[in-house]
Amino acid sequence: MTDTRTAVETYFRTWRERDFAAFCANLADDVTFRGPMGTAEGADACATGIEGMSQMLEDVAVTKIFVDGDDAVTWFELHTKGGAVLPVANWSHVTDGRVDRIQVTFDPRPMLG
Repeated sequence: MTDTRTAVETYFRTWRERDFAAFCANLADDVTFRGPMGTAEGADACATGIEGMSQMLEDVAVTKIFVDGDDAVTWFELHTKGGAVLPVANWSHVTDGRVDRIQVTFDPRPMLG
């Protein structure tokens, strides 16, 4: 069984590599996503949302992952194609080795304007 750290590291590695099939496979079928630019229900919808957001990005740079049991908070930066760097906090929950809940917070204004 995949532990919390490995599941979260896989989430970010597959996102950075733009391997959205592997990204989706790392998610629980009933995963939920909540963030300032939208919500998603289910692995396919979540992967589709990340794939769409990736079109605006040059990189996703992880600074630190903090793990507490089945929960992890990841501090990272979104590097946009427009040159903005957005600090982000991502709270993930892992069950049975797959990410099943994601809550993200950041200021999206640099991406919108």
